[in-house]
Amino acid sequence: MALSLPQGTVRTVSFASLLFLALIAGVHGRYRHPPMVSFYTRECPEARGIVQSIVKSAIERDIDSAAALWNLHYHDCFVRGCDGSILLESSYYGPAEKESGVPDSPKEIAYDIIDEIKDAIEKVCPVTVSCADILTLAARDAVVELGGPGWKVCSGRLDGFISYANESKFYMPGPDANYRTLVKKFALKGLTEMDMVVLSGAHTIGKVKCSVIESSLYNSSGPCGVDPTLDPTYAMELKAQCPVGSSNLVFLDPTGGDTSVNGSGTVPYPGHRRLLATKSAGNTVDKNYYVRVSGKNAKTGSAGSSDQNLKVRNSKGTLKSDRNLVSTKSGKALVNREAGNSKKGKASAADKENQPFFHDLVKSMEKLSTLEDPSSPGGEIRCNCRSRNVQTAPPPVGY
Repeated sequence: MALSLPQGTVRTVSFASLLFLALIAGVHGRYRHPPMVSFYTRECPEARGIVQSIVKSAIERDIDSAAALWNLHYHDCFVRGCDGSILLESSYYGPAEKESGVPDSPKEIAYDIIDEIKDAIEKVCPVTVSCADILTLAARDAVVELGGPGWKVCSGRLDGFISYANESKFYMPGPDANYRTLVKKFALKGLTEMDMVVLSGAHTIGKVKCSVIESSLYNSSGPCGVDPTLDPTYAMELKAQCPVGSSNLVFLDPTGGDTSVNGSGTVPYPGHRRLLATKSAGNTVDKNYYVRVSGKNAKTGSAGSSDQNLKVRNSKGTLKSDRNLVSTKSGKALVNREAGNSKKGKASAADKENQPFFHDLVKSMEKLSTLEDPSSPGGEIRCNCRSRNVQTAPPPVGY
């Protein structure tokens, strides 16, 4: 059995130690011990502070880093649980998850940030903090940086051995998924219909390639080729940014203001992005995503049905899957709930304005971040987040 360490890196860790970590994984599952918030208090008390500091700096350099980290965490948890499998490079077993080619694949900037965090932690706590834990913490801290709520992150995860592109294609819902498919995909991971609607709120920040939405703008059944569920005025705005064949990016939730001083979409210097973060278009975690998605509906299904179909009109959801959230009676009710404005309880002004979304997001993110796949074979603490230490991963069954 060969030990694979990052090129150019020297580790003072014995082969026996790494093998021991791999073996105990089979006894304790995907965690070294029962997961807890205080897991690294004695082993690596600096870990959480290092993660938070580097995430903050990364977002100051490029505010798009926040959405990239959140998206990376979501992709990781949705396939084999939150085991860092999305971070692995392809191997002789085949293409890894990151090579799946799904339309909203995580951006490389997020991988680079995780590498930076891992390198910093390894200098103070070698082979102690898993890449899976780093990613889970980084996603939470990124959301907080853009005005979102924090949630409890328990640590103690092990890094998975397996990463396959075909599994990502199977589990990840696509940008055009209908409501029934969305509910089904989330149910496969033990997540409820409400979790699905709440976690879709991650589209409050981030961008999408024009190619992903081009069919909704030019090749649909509505006037001028526009998808009839899409708000006509918003469709015109999107067309201006996304001519046919464009490689541009557009905001998933373009609310809150301008992204630049002169409206050109350019930023004169990196620090300026951070100054605009709390008030700029597409860069604030808030409930406006749901307000825009809700649109106007006309009932078309049978009266009294809990899953009554609705004809969506004038929705400003950028993705077809966003607009499909209000295509059923139950989905519309959940979207309206998240777009509400409850001011009960003690909370900051921002929190009060974004309830119950923030409250529900905390609950759903805590569920998402504890997902694991009991069928996966153990784990390890990777020295390099992009490669295994011990090449023991078998080919998946049934693929």
